[in-house]
Amino acid sequence: MLSLDPARIKPWIGEPPRTSVPETPGYAQIAHEKLNMATGSIAGFVLIPVWWFIFAAAITLFGGTDSITISVDLPRLLLGAFVALVAVPVSHEVVHGLAALVVGVRPSYGIGPGFAYTTFPDPLRKFPYLFVGLAPLVVLSILSVLIAVNSERLASLMLFFAVVNAAGAIGDLWMSWRILRHPRDAIFYDLADGFAVLTPTRTPVTCDL
Repeated sequence: MLSLDPARIKPWIGEPPRTSVPETPGYAQIAHEKLNMATGSIAGFVLIPVWWFIFAAAITLFGGTDSITISVDLPRLLLGAFVALVAVPVSHEVVHGLAALVVGVRPSYGIGPGFAYTTFPDPLRKFPYLFVGLAPLVVLSILSVLIAVNSERLASLMLFFAVVNAAGAIGDLWMSWRILRHPRDAIFYDLADGFAVLTPTRTPVTCDL
């Protein structure tokens, strides 16, 4: 669900993402939405303080600690690196994959320089595609807040997890915004650099008077 450079993709489970749209009888392509990965990464980084405030407020609102503190030492730095570089990306893509299975498509996973991805070769309709795209942000955010509320010892770690996951979901949010702009009857192909949008072709009706 992220924008990728097809030439650098190294699939590790399943097939690599599509780089072009297959012939789809009854449908015509109307758009090819592409995400600029560099711009998305900058936007995700800039939004980190916003996400931090949102999740800290949510933890407090639902009865968790209102004094989360972050201390820095070598063990915590190593733990933070593991969470940011391994735990969050793996969890994020697993949830994408589970959501894909729920809506009836088989996911493939891959990894590249600085990112991981989940994709699937089959087309999806508008709202199933949205469901797959937003599932990691929604599910992992809720789980992180619930754990933080119920365990003060883990509150700072889960806040960090939620913030990193949300910052990394900037591509999913962009895709969801673009998906919402397309017709309800459209279908969507996940591609290496974004996604393609197809709508049904309609044969003009002629009437003899």
